[in-house]
Amino acid sequence: MDTLFRWGKMHCMQKALFVLLSVVLVACRGEEKVNLSDEPEAPEAEITLAEGTDKHPLLDASGGTVTLHFTSTADWKATVGNVRASSWITVSPTSGKAGEASVTISVAANDGTDERTASVFLDCGDSRETIVVSQKQKDALIVSRQSYELSAGEFLIEVEVEANVTFEVEVSDTWIEQISTRSLEKSVLSFRILANDGYEKRSGSILVRSGELQETVRIYQEGKEKEVLLLSEDMVEVGALGGTVDVQLQSSVSYICKPVTEYTWVSEITSRAVSTHTLHFAVQPNDTYDMREARFVFIDETESISDTLTIRQYAADEILVPSDPIICEPESGTFSFDVSANISYDVTTDVSWLKQVVGRGMEQSTLHFSVEENTGSAMREGNIILSGNGVERTVKVMQKGKEEAPYLVVSQEHFNILPEGGTVRFTVKANVPYRVNTDADWMVQAVSGSSDEIVFTVSANESTSSREATITVTSEDGSLVRTVQVVQKGEAVYLDVSPSNISATAEGGKFTFTVNSNTQYTFTCSDNSWISVDGNLIVIGANTSTSQRKGNVTVRAAELVRVIEITQAGKKEETPSAGGSIEDFTENEEDW
Repeated sequence: MDTLFRWGKMHCMQKALFVLLSVVLVACRGEEKVNLSDEPEAPEAEITLAEGTDKHPLLDASGGTVTLHFTSTADWKATVGNVRASSWITVSPTSGKAGEASVTISVAANDGTDERTASVFLDCGDSRETIVVSQKQKDALIVSRQSYELSAGEFLIEVEVEANVTFEVEVSDTWIEQISTRSLEKSVLSFRILANDGYEKRSGSILVRSGELQETVRIYQEGKEKEVLLLSEDMVEVGALGGTVDVQLQSSVSYICKPVTEYTWVSEITSRAVSTHTLHFAVQPNDTYDMREARFVFIDETESISDTLTIRQYAADEILVPSDPIICEPESGTFSFDVSANISYDVTTDVSWLKQVVGRGMEQSTLHFSVEENTGSAMREGNIILSGNGVERTVKVMQKGKEEAPYLVVSQEHFNILPEGGTVRFTVKANVPYRVNTDADWMVQAVSGSSDEIVFTVSANESTSSREATITVTSEDGSLVRTVQVVQKGEAVYLDVSPSNISATAEGGKFTFTVNSNTQYTFTCSDNSWISVDGNLIVIGANTSTSQRKGNVTVRAAELVRVIEITQAGKKEETPSAGGSIEDFTENEEDW
């Protein structure tokens, strides 16, 4: 009974708890409905292109613009998909607010030979529209090489043609034969150049044409080689100061050089490494008044061909006069001096009190002059000028005053010294104490046997540039200053390069060469794509073509130029295997 009572009581409590939980749940649901009705639902972010929009526009090579119209439900932005395409495609504006909008895509002209493509993205939240913009390429027709220079033998050459249009080929002469055309990534045209049996050089052309586009490949072929022994110059003229003579010799035979007679003033330079195709002769200064010539005969071993080089050295046009000034007393009087000259000359004076005296029976090599009395107290100066054939010499004349004034006179104010050095020698006439100094360390004053003679020893100039110095003669009180200018020429520039020719196989390689010069020099390669210089090595790249190719390395030092000619064989033509696939010779249209 007690147990039954407890079970009934528990059952009543469970019912009460169930009713209470139901009330709570109903209350919560009612509250949730009230809260949702207070907050309106936000629209989904979306972008919609205008009806009929072309999502794959195609523009021609000249470029242009494309305008896109669209509607967005939220903020939007426009971007170019590939940053590398930003150099030729832009979009504006790049962002905006919700609503109707438009952007303009601008495309620059395409100067390349390939079609190009870029994507433009319109983004609004997670919604995206993609526009793929394509642009046509520029019509192009390009040949790999504009000219070929070939020797007289038969050759096979290949011309690569890069084109995005169809083309046709024409040849100008029957000795140029088209063999075949291979289509790989580029079209390769093969031609046979027949041997030239004549001695004359000939030229022809290969024309590659497509409509208004055309490219011409020039073919230059040497004639059959003759036996040649040829100097670049038959006559070389040298001034009285002498120097170095460089002569180029083209020879296909062995030869010897023989002087017509023995010469003491000109000789071939063989003490340094020289090219067998460049001849160097040292010419000594001509101290005489007569022109002189030397002849050298170049002759082959069979004495069937020869050429003669004549070196002509001119005498210096000169008028020799006394270097010391002539000093006269205040009283009127006369004086004379001797002249040695190998040209005609005129005599004038620049002052009225100094006159030439011309009389019968006088020797033409001796000139006579008169001076009027100097009634002043100061010393006065005048000049006797002898001139002819562009040469002018001056004799200074000084006449004392009745009351002698201080004077300081140098006999010569300018000296030209040869590169090997020499001596500067002049006299000083003065009635005041003086001192002598110079600003150059390459001149040293030497002891003189006369009290009024000044002597400087000039060392050799090992540079190729001339140099100048000044010798200053100054009175002790500094009131009188005389200067003597000394100019010394630099050593003559020489440039010897060996070898003058290099023959390389198709594999290329490194070739040693030597340059001998007394000044700075530079290198220039005719084609840096396969020729380079590394120290004393010429590096030649592999020749992947079956055609022979030529180039050169040019060496320059001051005004001198030497050229190393380079000839490289073409790669041996490979025969396709019988099992080769035709796909190997099919153009990849997609990559094109």
